[in-house]
Amino acid sequence: MIATPSAPVVVTGARGFLGRHVVRSLERRGQKVRAVGRQDGDLRDPATAERLLAGAATVVHLAADVGGVGYLKSCPGRAFHDNYTLGLNVIRATLRGGVGRLVLAGTPCSYSGDATLPLTEDALRDGVPSGDTGTYGYAKLATSLAAATLCAGQPTDTVTVIPSNLYGPGDAFDEKRGHVVAALIRKAVLAAELDDGCFEVWGDGSATRDFVYVADVAEGIAAVATAPERFDGDTFNLGSGRETSIREIASIVATTVGNGIRPLFLTDKPVGYTRRVMSVDHAAERLGYVAHTPLSTGIRQTVDWLRASGHVAAWVAAATEAATATPIRRAA
Repeated sequence: MIATPSAPVVVTGARGFLGRHVVRSLERRGQKVRAVGRQDGDLRDPATAERLLAGAATVVHLAADVGGVGYLKSCPGRAFHDNYTLGLNVIRATLRGGVGRLVLAGTPCSYSGDATLPLTEDALRDGVPSGDTGTYGYAKLATSLAAATLCAGQPTDTVTVIPSNLYGPGDAFDEKRGHVVAALIRKAVLAAELDDGCFEVWGDGSATRDFVYVADVAEGIAAVATAPERFDGDTFNLGSGRETSIREIASIVATTVGNGIRPLFLTDKPVGYTRRVMSVDHAAERLGYVAHTPLSTGIRQTVDWLRASGHVAAWVAAATEAATATPIRRAA
């Protein structure tokens, strides 16, 4: 199960937000890691998946086509097809390659909207994913079920981890596909820099989520990947275990960014599920998992990283150029 220089841990999606943190966590544990990203090949192609995962002792599958609620709502068919295809190809490649362990990244979107809170792993068997993120949730749930079924009785051990709403340094801060906190921070920082006074927040602020610092989840995933015992298809929630409203997170972001900015709630925008929070008791008991980073600390570290990265200056320049641009007059 433990990687060696000749049989490393292969991490798909390793150059993404969570992937980079997972690679660092694994390396701190003395693991040899092979990082696989989009530029290395398309995992939707079965032959490419087998090539990229060849020789692995452990595979951590983080690659996904995912974004915020708005993005997933805009492409439900692709959200299911591409993510399920990715998952099946990775499962097949690990089985054919004799991989010792396959760690799959799931999503809170796989839980039914009617599931009792806090969400426990057993609740994945109750109800079905729904809403704007439902097809993505179906894809990830189906991948985990396929892995548990196909790997049963095989040398390949499989396990699923379900990160809650991630935030932290290194996030993409993409306008269309960014995570909740990243999107809020981007809007808030720009508002502060441009003296706009307020930044937009989708919904009325009452929706809740389980926000967790990315490095805490990365440590949990590394613990799963390197554990000596078999998991045989088990699932672990990796969140904070704390229910936080969008209004509260927006307030923390506003205070952290400063310059007197305030959130402006847009009640006509989609927000996904009304309430979400996950139980982390199973991961705590079996893995010793703890999310150590308080929200205020994590958001401060994220804003500091963002300002030091050079992204803010580029956003301000682009916004200023857009605001001052004048239409080209054409001759009659």
